[in-house]
Amino acid sequence: MGNPRGVRPQRAALADLPSLKPQPTAAERAAEVIRDGIFEGRFMPGTPLPETDLADALGISRNTVREAFRTLQAEHLLDYEVNKGVSVRRLTPADAADIYRIREILELSSLDLITSTPAELDTALLTAAVAEGRHAADNGDWVAVGTANLRFHAQIVALQGSPRLDEFFQRVMTEMRLGFLAVADPRSLHEPYLDLNGRICAAVCAGQLAEAREMLRHYLHTARGEIVAAVTPA
Repeated sequence: MGNPRGVRPQRAALADLPSLKPQPTAAERAAEVIRDGIFEGRFMPGTPLPETDLADALGISRNTVREAFRTLQAEHLLDYEVNKGVSVRRLTPADAADIYRIREILELSSLDLITSTPAELDTALLTAAVAEGRHAADNGDWVAVGTANLRFHAQIVALQGSPRLDEFFQRVMTEMRLGFLAVADPRSLHEPYLDLNGRICAAVCAGQLAEAREMLRHYLHTARGEIVAAVTPA
Protein backbone atom coordinates (compact mmCIF):
# COMPACT_ATOMS: atom_id res chain seq x y z
CA MET A 1 0.00 0.00 0.00
CA GLY A 2 1.44 3.41 -1.00
CA ASN A 3 2.01 6.41 1.22
CA PRO A 4 -1.09 8.49 1.93
CA ARG A 5 -1.30 11.53 -0.33
CA GLY A 6 0.56 14.51 1.07
CA VAL A 7 2.68 12.49 3.50
CA ARG A 8 6.37 12.45 2.65
CA PRO A 9 8.45 9.38 3.47
CA GLN A 10 10.73 9.96 6.45
CA ARG A 11 14.38 10.48 5.69
CA ALA A 12 17.18 8.97 7.70
CA ALA A 13 18.18 11.13 10.63
CA LEU A 14 21.62 12.04 9.32
CA ALA A 15 22.48 13.94 12.49
CA ASP A 16 22.24 10.65 14.41
CA LEU A 17 24.86 8.87 12.30
CA PRO A 18 28.24 8.31 14.00
CA SER A 19 30.96 10.65 12.81
CA LEU A 20 34.07 9.25 11.15
CA LYS A 21 37.42 10.72 11.97
CA PRO A 22 39.07 11.76 8.69
CA GLN A 23 42.32 10.04 7.91
CA PRO A 24 45.26 12.43 7.47
CA THR A 25 46.61 12.81 3.96
CA ALA A 26 50.25 12.18 3.14
CA ALA A 27 50.82 15.94 3.01
CA GLU A 28 49.24 16.37 6.47
CA ARG A 29 51.42 13.60 7.87
CA ALA A 30 54.53 15.19 6.34
CA ALA A 31 53.59 18.58 7.77
CA GLU A 32 53.12 16.96 11.19
CA VAL A 33 56.59 15.37 11.06
CA ILE A 34 58.22 18.72 10.28
CA ARG A 35 56.03 20.57 12.80
CA ASP A 36 56.96 18.08 15.53
CA GLY A 37 60.63 18.44 14.61
CA ILE A 38 60.39 22.19 15.11
CA PHE A 39 58.48 21.83 18.39
CA GLU A 40 61.04 19.36 19.74
CA GLY A 41 63.91 21.66 18.78
CA ARG A 42 65.42 19.44 16.10
CA PHE A 43 65.34 22.10 13.37
CA MET A 44 67.16 25.35 14.08
CA PRO A 45 65.84 28.60 12.56
CA GLY A 46 67.34 29.03 9.10
CA THR A 47 67.79 25.29 8.54
CA PRO A 48 67.29 24.50 4.82
CA LEU A 49 64.68 21.85 4.05
CA PRO A 50 65.60 20.43 0.62
CA GLU A 51 62.48 19.24 -1.15
CA THR A 52 64.09 16.16 -2.74
CA ASP A 53 65.78 15.03 0.46
CA LEU A 54 62.54 15.27 2.42
CA ALA A 55 60.61 13.42 -0.27
CA ASP A 56 63.15 10.58 -0.17
CA ALA A 57 63.30 10.49 3.63
CA LEU A 58 59.52 10.39 4.05
CA GLY A 59 58.81 8.18 1.04
CA ILE A 60 56.47 10.68 -0.60
CA SER A 61 56.41 12.69 -3.79
CA ARG A 62 57.90 16.15 -4.18
CA ASN A 63 54.42 17.51 -4.88
CA THR A 64 53.30 16.18 -1.51
CA VAL A 65 56.28 17.84 0.17
CA ARG A 66 55.36 21.13 -1.51
CA GLU A 67 51.81 20.82 -0.18
CA ALA A 68 53.17 20.26 3.34
CA PHE A 69 55.44 23.28 2.91
CA ARG A 70 52.48 25.47 1.96
CA THR A 71 50.65 24.41 5.13
CA LEU A 72 53.63 25.21 7.34
CA GLN A 73 54.30 28.53 5.62
CA ALA A 74 50.72 29.51 6.45
CA GLU A 75 51.48 28.60 10.08
CA HIS A 76 54.53 30.94 10.03
CA LEU A 77 56.95 28.05 10.58
CA LEU A 78 58.72 28.02 7.21
CA ASP A 79 60.01 30.63 4.78
CA TYR A 80 60.51 30.45 1.04
CA GLU A 81 63.07 32.46 -0.91
CA VAL A 82 63.52 32.40 -4.68
CA ASN A 83 66.73 30.54 -5.64
CA LYS A 84 67.20 29.42 -2.04
CA GLY A 85 64.17 27.27 -1.39
CA VAL A 86 62.41 26.53 1.88
CA SER A 87 63.94 26.91 5.33
CA VAL A 88 62.83 26.97 8.95
CA ARG A 89 61.67 30.48 9.76
CA ARG A 90 63.63 32.98 11.82
CA LEU A 91 61.40 35.06 14.07
CA THR A 92 61.55 38.84 13.90
CA PRO A 93 61.27 41.03 17.01
CA ALA A 94 57.70 41.86 15.93
CA ASP A 95 56.90 38.13 15.66
CA ALA A 96 58.22 37.46 19.15
CA ALA A 97 56.33 40.39 20.68
CA ASP A 98 53.11 39.26 18.99
CA ILE A 99 53.49 35.67 20.18
CA TYR A 100 53.90 36.89 23.75
CA ARG A 101 50.88 39.14 23.36
CA ILE A 102 48.83 36.08 22.39
CA ARG A 103 50.32 34.08 25.23
CA GLU A 104 49.42 36.72 27.80
CA ILE A 105 45.83 36.88 26.55
CA LEU A 106 45.30 33.13 26.53
CA GLU A 107 47.35 31.98 29.52
CA LEU A 108 46.25 34.70 31.92
CA SER A 109 42.63 34.39 30.79
CA SER A 110 42.79 30.64 31.33
CA LEU A 111 43.61 31.21 34.99
CA ASP A 112 41.00 33.97 35.27
CA LEU A 113 38.25 31.71 33.94
CA ILE A 114 38.83 28.75 36.24
CA THR A 115 35.73 28.08 38.31
CA SER A 116 36.57 24.59 39.56
CA THR A 117 37.70 23.93 43.09
CA PRO A 118 41.24 22.58 43.60
CA ALA A 119 39.77 19.11 44.14
CA GLU A 120 37.85 19.28 40.84
CA LEU A 121 40.69 20.70 38.74
CA ASP A 122 42.71 18.12 36.79
CA THR A 123 46.31 19.30 37.09
CA ALA A 124 48.02 15.95 36.44
CA LEU A 125 49.50 16.96 33.08
CA LEU A 126 50.53 20.37 34.41
CA THR A 127 52.41 18.69 37.25
CA ALA A 128 53.89 16.14 34.84
CA ALA A 129 55.30 18.93 32.65
CA VAL A 130 57.07 20.43 35.68
CA ALA A 131 58.57 17.03 36.55
CA GLU A 132 59.60 16.51 32.90
CA GLY A 133 61.47 19.81 32.90
CA ARG A 134 63.30 19.03 36.14
CA HIS A 135 64.26 15.57 34.90
CA ALA A 136 65.64 17.00 31.65
CA ALA A 137 67.62 19.62 33.60
CA ASP A 138 69.12 16.90 35.81
CA ASN A 139 70.30 15.20 32.61
CA GLY A 140 71.71 18.45 31.22
CA ASP A 141 69.34 18.36 28.23
CA TRP A 142 68.35 22.01 28.01
CA VAL A 143 66.60 21.65 24.66
CA ALA A 144 64.32 19.08 26.31
CA VAL A 145 63.83 21.50 29.21
CA GLY A 146 62.53 23.97 26.63
CA THR A 147 60.12 21.37 25.27
CA ALA A 148 58.82 20.67 28.77
CA ASN A 149 58.40 24.41 29.27
CA LEU A 150 56.27 24.66 26.14
CA ARG A 151 54.14 21.76 27.35
CA PHE A 152 53.74 23.34 30.77
CA HIS A 153 52.30 26.53 29.30
CA ALA A 154 50.11 24.57 26.90
CA GLN A 155 48.67 22.77 29.94
CA ILE A 156 47.78 26.09 31.56
CA VAL A 157 45.56 26.82 28.56
CA ALA A 158 44.33 23.20 28.53
CA LEU A 159 42.79 23.76 31.98
CA GLN A 160 39.84 25.28 30.09
CA GLY A 161 39.08 21.96 28.41
CA SER A 162 38.70 23.39 24.90
CA PRO A 163 40.10 21.19 22.10
CA ARG A 164 39.95 24.09 19.61
CA LEU A 165 41.84 26.38 21.94
CA ASP A 166 44.40 23.65 22.62
CA GLU A 167 44.97 23.11 18.91
CA PHE A 168 45.48 26.82 18.27
CA PHE A 169 47.77 27.28 21.26
CA GLN A 170 49.89 24.29 20.27
CA ARG A 171 50.63 26.09 17.00
CA VAL A 172 51.59 29.22 18.94
CA MET A 173 53.93 27.16 21.14
CA THR A 174 55.55 25.63 18.06
CA GLU A 175 56.32 29.13 16.80
CA MET A 176 57.59 29.96 20.28
CA ARG A 177 60.23 27.24 19.93
CA LEU A 178 61.80 29.23 17.08
CA GLY A 179 62.32 32.07 19.56
CA PHE A 180 63.82 29.74 22.15
CA LEU A 181 66.27 28.37 19.59
CA ALA A 182 67.52 31.88 18.81
CA VAL A 183 69.10 32.00 22.29
CA ALA A 184 72.71 30.81 22.05
CA ASP A 185 72.78 29.30 25.55
CA PRO A 186 69.51 27.44 26.25
CA ARG A 187 70.48 26.80 29.87
CA SER A 188 70.73 30.52 30.59
CA LEU A 189 67.22 30.94 29.17
CA HIS A 190 65.41 28.00 30.74
CA GLU A 191 67.08 27.37 34.10
CA PRO A 192 65.60 30.39 35.92
CA TYR A 193 62.07 29.36 34.92
CA LEU A 194 62.22 25.78 36.22
CA ASP A 195 61.52 26.84 39.81
CA LEU A 196 58.96 29.41 38.72
CA ASN A 197 57.02 26.79 36.76
CA GLY A 198 56.94 24.69 39.91
CA ARG A 199 55.70 27.59 42.01
CA ILE A 200 52.97 28.48 39.51
CA CYS A 201 51.90 24.84 39.35
CA ALA A 202 51.77 24.59 43.15
CA ALA A 203 49.68 27.76 43.37
CA VAL A 204 47.20 26.47 40.75
CA CYS A 205 46.92 23.10 42.51
CA ALA A 206 46.21 24.89 45.79
CA GLY A 207 43.57 27.11 44.22
CA GLN A 208 45.69 30.23 44.71
CA LEU A 209 44.83 31.50 41.24
CA ALA A 210 45.47 35.20 41.84
CA GLU A 211 48.99 34.42 43.03
CA ALA A 212 49.58 32.07 40.10
CA ARG A 213 48.34 34.72 37.68
CA GLU A 214 50.65 37.41 39.04
CA MET A 215 53.67 35.11 38.87
CA LEU A 216 52.75 34.14 35.32
CA ARG A 217 52.20 37.74 34.25
CA HIS A 218 55.65 38.75 35.49
CA TYR A 219 57.14 35.59 33.97
CA LEU A 220 55.78 36.34 30.49
CA HIS A 221 56.83 39.99 30.63
CA THR A 222 60.42 39.04 31.52
CA ALA A 223 60.64 36.21 28.99
CA ARG A 224 59.28 38.44 26.22
CA GLY A 225 62.17 40.85 26.70
CA GLU A 226 64.68 38.00 26.54
CA ILE A 227 63.28 36.48 23.35
CA VAL A 228 62.78 39.80 21.57
CA ALA A 229 66.42 40.63 22.32
CA ALA A 230 67.54 37.21 21.08
CA VAL A 231 65.83 37.54 17.70
CA THR A 232 66.89 41.16 17.16
CA PRO A 233 69.71 41.32 14.56
CA ALA A 234 73.01 42.49 15.99
